[in-house]
Amino acid sequence: MLIAGPSLLFAHDNSPADDIIIPECIWAAASGGGIWQTEIQITDMTGGSVVRAYFYFGTSWRNVTLWTSSGAWRSVKFSNVLATMQSLDSSFTYYGKVGALWLSTQDSSHLIQAQARTYNGNYGKTFPGLTWVASNTANVGRRMMIMNLSQNSTYRTFVGFFNATSGGFYMTVEFRIIDQNNNLVGSIFTKTFAPWEFKSFNPFAEAGVSSGTYDNCWLYINPTSAGGSGAGLICFGSSANNYTNDTYAHIAVQFQ
Repeated sequence: MLIAGPSLLFAHDNSPADDIIIPECIWAAASGGGIWQTEIQITDMTGGSVVRAYFYFGTSWRNVTLWTSSGAWRSVKFSNVLATMQSLDSSFTYYGKVGALWLSTQDSSHLIQAQARTYNGNYGKTFPGLTWVASNTANVGRRMMIMNLSQNSTYRTFVGFFNATSGGFYMTVEFRIIDQNNNLVGSIFTKTFAPWEFKSFNPFAEAGVSSGTYDNCWLYINPTSAGGSGAGLICFGSSANNYTNDTYAHIAVQFQ
């Protein structure tokens, strides 16, 4: 076996919080035509929440005050949240960008929930808003996995990561693609993430197997060094249909 089995798996912590992270947020042209955009619904769980949105792409970021709630359990929905941010921050071009969206209220006594839907016409995928806690991230000694990845004539796969380590520290991460028999697919590869950096890539290409057919695989995510221990690396996956351009979300889970 290439990897020893985990001792325990943990579920996501999706309790209301003052910090909610949407793993992927986009406003860009689709390779198969049309435009990908991310719709966001935010619900104020306590009342009086002032929500600021921080958009992280590459090693850069922008932020705006997105919404001021009028009361508890009130909700707002933005059909294209990056376009809304553009209207509030006209000195910057949000179009053509993909990254992570961090929603934050004014303090820990104001709690929200959030949900995202990324769509292009009739096709799309959903992502839950993830609270900024250890159970939703990878860090040194806390590995994660992204399941059901494939590369074939029908589907292509990408994965994305946001270094949300508390305090802002570099993180180095080892990746392995594992097949159904616990064999390594391609090569082990390593990436270093700058503080608050967002990266997305094709894991099969990074493992040196950009051609060929692979099914029933999963990605092993093992941070090997980091300057901080709080929270950590937000991880997600996405598959797209090569014929229709429809897309599917892969939610990362704890490996150990």
